Amino acid sequence: MCEYSYNGTALSGGLDTSIVNYISSNQEKNFESVSVGFKESSLEDLDYARKVADELEIENHIRTFNFEEAKEAAEKVVGILETFDPMEIRNSTALYFMLEKAKELGIEKILTGDGSDELFAGYSFLYELSMEKLPESLEKIWKNMSFSSQPIAESIGIEAKLPFLSKDFKKFAQNIEPEFKVGRRKGEKIGKWILRKAYEGRLSDEIIWRRKAPIEVGSGTTIFPKKFESEIEDDHFREKKKKIEKEDNVKIRSEEQLFYYELYRSKFGVPETEDAEARTCPYCGTNLSEKTSFCRTCGNGVKEK
Repeated sequence: MCEYSYNGTALSGGLDTSIVNYISSNQEKNFESVSVGFKESSLEDLDYARKVADELEIENHIRTFNFEEAKEAAEKVVGILETFDPMEIRNSTALYFMLEKAKELGIEKILTGDGSDELFAGYSFLYELSMEKLPESLEKIWKNMSFSSQPIAESIGIEAKLPFLSKDFKKFAQNIEPEFKVGRRKGEKIGKWILRKAYEGRLSDEIIWRRKAPIEVGSGTTIFPKKFESEIEDDHFREKKKKIEKEDNVKIRSEEQLFYYELYRSKFGVPETEDAEARTCPYCGTNLSEKTSFCRTCGNGVKEK
């Protein structure tokens, strides 16, 4: 799976990056791993990352960041991804710091764990589906999946490689029957079953059976909404929200999104409807593909046609 040339790996201590690091450590390659966390959080990922690094005896570098740094990085992320979707920016801000640290270390090509959850039903909204409905949902995701690690890495001047999405492995994974992707442990459904069983005994049980933690949870950026709420006064938010809806026809739903939208607007202007006849987002006015269920520009869920 890791047939790429590389000299660095991302390491969150989750199943996917731990597998990538396990394989890399057995290829006798000279590489360094990088982990990231928000200083004001519990730093959940860093605890697991250290355990994996110790188990595999690999060098691990840690980058922690504060809220002021995060806001500065968010401006860059908004510019790279052209979005003011809060969840996307929370996730991608953590990735930005990880990739920036990699660049600092002289890493030119870095492996990530992207794609595993999409291929192996790692998300709860997938593994909770019936075996009859799961294939259709997976195929829909496969047609639309994209990962911010690659454009962010490119903007920084390095390359992010996604081994789970290498041509042969992706084809192999897509042909695995759903019942091998979802299993039960201690009476509860869990995704990525075949991956967990394949590396059982190779990685510690603590890592193998760790529940999926989104980047924003593991890195700690999930507390950003509360941070923005504490910084932006209610009256100011209501006034701004009302003004933006009236003047830009954009519906802002939170203080956090307001911060990102103002960054977006300063770089790209008001979101535009390029084709008035095509489907548009009811929250920001940008055009949508016919089958999408969310808007990539503002992050709102929309009803599928």
